[in-house]
Amino acid sequence: MLKPLMAGALVLSLILTSVSATPARAGGEDIAKVLGGLVVLYAIGRAIDDSNAAPRVQRQTTVTPRRHVGHRNKVIPDRCFREVVSRGEIRRGYGARCMQNTVRRAGALPPQCIRQVDTRRGTRNLYSERCLRRNGWVRG
Repeated sequence: MLKPLMAGALVLSLILTSVSATPARAGGEDIAKVLGGLVVLYAIGRAIDDSNAAPRVQRQTTVTPRRHVGHRNKVIPDRCFREVVSRGEIRRGYGARCMQNTVRRAGALPPQCIRQVDTRRGTRNLYSERCLRRNGWVRG
């Protein structure tokens, strides 16, 4: 940007000195020629600057829908599946400790899906599969 301005200033100073040395007869035609020359010099300088600049790379971006990203991050690991006996019934779910240590986004596990189940070995915390699915989690 600086080169074209310097070139234009140089041409303008040359024109002004040559005009002042000749008798004052500059008409509309002469002024149009001077302005036309300045425009041409500016365009040439601009083209030189553009050709010296680094080539612009067009990058194409793709947008992944959120639901795909969410499913990738909200996968229920099969290894956390548990079957426990509580009051003579078999209860199925996903172990809370296993889920919190295994999933990518443990903070996204819905707390409302935890069920406390009494077993012979004490109270166990299981995540309900149905509740997890309602909250966007899928089996992996």
